[in-house]
Amino acid sequence: MEIRTRLEGEDMHVELEGRMDAAWSGTVGKTLQETLLVGCHSVILDLGKVNYVSSAGIRVLMLLAKQLKGIGGRLQISDQSHQVREVLEMVGFHRLIDGPSAQPPPTAPANSPPIIKEQAWCWNELEFEVYKLAAGASQRGALIGDPLSVMTATPLRMTAERLAIGLGSIGTEISPARAGELLAVQGMAISLPGNDPGHPDWMASEGALVPEIRLHYGLSTEGPFRYLLRFGSQPDTLPVAMSALAEAVLARCKTELASFVIVAETASLVGAALQSPPDALGEDWFGYPALRDRMLFTAEPAHASETCLIVGLAARAPGGRLASFLRPVTRDSNIYLHGHAAVVPYRPVSKGLIDLAATLGTFIESQLLRGVLHLLNDEREGIGAGESHLRRGAIWCAPVSFDDSTSSQSEAHS
Repeated sequence: MEIRTRLEGEDMHVELEGRMDAAWSGTVGKTLQETLLVGCHSVILDLGKVNYVSSAGIRVLMLLAKQLKGIGGRLQISDQSHQVREVLEMVGFHRLIDGPSAQPPPTAPANSPPIIKEQAWCWNELEFEVYKLAAGASQRGALIGDPLSVMTATPLRMTAERLAIGLGSIGTEISPARAGELLAVQGMAISLPGNDPGHPDWMASEGALVPEIRLHYGLSTEGPFRYLLRFGSQPDTLPVAMSALAEAVLARCKTELASFVIVAETASLVGAALQSPPDALGEDWFGYPALRDRMLFTAEPAHASETCLIVGLAARAPGGRLASFLRPVTRDSNIYLHGHAAVVPYRPVSKGLIDLAATLGTFIESQLLRGVLHLLNDEREGIGAGESHLRRGAIWCAPVSFDDSTSSQSEAHS
């Protein structure tokens, strides 16, 4: 079989010639998946020179059609041979490519102000689409616990407008042994249990069920998001460093301190995660070489071409108690970050205006979590893995102020 591709604007044209059987369906499927990886959500298939398609080939086409429809994309067939048309009609393939997409743009509640799309915003050579979700919206934050103590745990009910990151566990049970890397937002909580790191756990709001967590130490905020920022919308856009996204969030929110939630397709992630219970934390807990058994570090960039949910806080030159919860995004930078990431198998992120709750509703659709990481920038000379990079996605963000008067709170108002 011959496979020819060409990119025209945002349309990827794929021409196939020959037999689309079990021997070639894997290669065809890889080619079609790569069109999504480069950011093309519009695929035009030319099947005019395909003289045979088996069940293996049909499955490849159906998978692509379902993926594109699920993200509001488009699959078209510009030409098809008589043999292909007959088979696709018999399996009802046209029902997957006809009709409206499965994800219409979200609309604001009846009594809410309309969501406003602003002109493209360029910042430090990066281009973003900006949607103003709630003019003037901000969040209140709280610092919980101490980085070297897990003796106490603060219960938090993860309602729709609350987010949290840190060391904790899901549920109401007081169990320091289960505490691990945790992130929670929009009624979804994800954790990596310290006593069972091979099985990440999660819980999402459903009906009257609202997840509860116990946070031993970390950060929590409550309130609406001000902006939705979209990056990497054009096909073949270069991956963006996590440090650049953190700086962009602060610049767009015109603040010294902001929370953010990112759903994105990954280029690579770099971080660490607890691999044993933290119930005996102390200064010697971080000693070498025992630390290698207690924590997992990404020795090289990991989780390429997957999809992640990142919850975090970015600050410019934080002071007081807040400074102990954050780390510089790069050496000598005055931008500090605390971010946790959950990773699932690759699924493309819809373009344009999307709703956070709806996006999270399908995030763990596969029921498979690849991992949970505390994001780091590994700048060890000659051997460091660097920092995380994302290909394209969405950022929900808002300015934050903390009750702790010793933390950085200033915000530039415009």
